[in-house]
Amino acid sequence: MDQKPRTVVHFKSEERRTVNEIADFLRVVADKLDTQGSFQIEQAGEQFDIRPEGNTKLELKYESKGERHKFEIEIEWKPGQEDKSFTIR
Repeated sequence: MDQKPRTVVHFKSEERRTVNEIADFLRVVADKLDTQGSFQIEQAGEQFDIRPEGNTKLELKYESKGERHKFEIEIEWKPGQEDKSFTIR
């Protein structure tokens, strides 16, 4: 029987921030990905290098429950997995 690898949560954070602070955070992440291909997050002295590569998937989700609204941005990738898209010439 094949066992699926277990999920390891390396970093998780939930903080109250203003809309401007969130926009600034997203701009920094976008700028780092655009210029360096990665960004770093540090928590409790431990640093994580986030480096999406290969065939990268972007997932956006917006949901609401009563008065509560939630918007999630998720980037998913497998290192070494090539983009297998094709081109018609």
